Amino acid sequence: MKTVGLCRFSYAGKGGFKVDHDDFPALEAFLYGAKRMQERFRLFEAITLPSIANQTDPDFTFLIITGDTLPAPYLERLTDLVKDIPQCVIRQYPPGPHRRIMSKAIKDWRGAPDAPCLQFRLDDDDAMALSFVERFKQTAHDLAPICARHSSVAVDFNQGYIYTASDEGVKLWAYQYPYSAIALGMIVQARSDDTIMNHGHQNLWKTMPTMTFTGEDMMMRGHNDFNDSRLKGKGNVFDYQPMSDAQARHIYETFGVDDAKVRSIFSAP
Repeated sequence: MKTVGLCRFSYAGKGGFKVDHDDFPALEAFLYGAKRMQERFRLFEAITLPSIANQTDPDFTFLIITGDTLPAPYLERLTDLVKDIPQCVIRQYPPGPHRRIMSKAIKDWRGAPDAPCLQFRLDDDDAMALSFVERFKQTAHDLAPICARHSSVAVDFNQGYIYTASDEGVKLWAYQYPYSAIALGMIVQARSDDTIMNHGHQNLWKTMPTMTFTGEDMMMRGHNDFNDSRLKGKGNVFDYQPMSDAQARHIYETFGVDDAKVRSIFSAP
């Protein structure tokens, strides 16, 4: 079944951020600020891309959506980072309403909705388990009788970690949360042009049947200096702890995230 993941990489559009900006130039100044972009690239390289490049089922597309105003040096750096990952496809779109543009990106990729497809989303500082695509497809097969009666069905894997990353490596806090944007997918039937970006991820259960799995680590959610919710003033405090050797092995085997590589990337000038 055709499978697509969508990743917004510093897309400058209307909406999509809890932090308000006075106008479009102010939004661009925030998004493309040197300090923010350095952090985004480091997290994308160290955390997100390993979880994409090493999926146990490689038959999927990972759409990386950015704006057509992204400065050329950043576009070149992004292109270089993903050039050896065949699943990654960069697409640029002009400024517009965030959800409408993200939905359009999925529809442009899908083409005529004459067959079912699987859709998921992933932020550029998050990671999903290396088995996610495989498990997602298996679940779609298992749920076929239910999916046949509904235009869209959601699949939620709700366990993992919130993490921080720095030159000191990865620090973790165990995390269990329903309908996070990570390790969450949607099965869309033929003749439906629905997309996962038509729905707020926390509200999927209000609009369609859902299937939830727990008991295994399937997601890593980033908590960093430029988290939208953090900048909005939400004072979430998590008891992050350095990883033991056993945890570091588990994170590498589960998500493809290498703690030594994280330290190296964040130590680079």
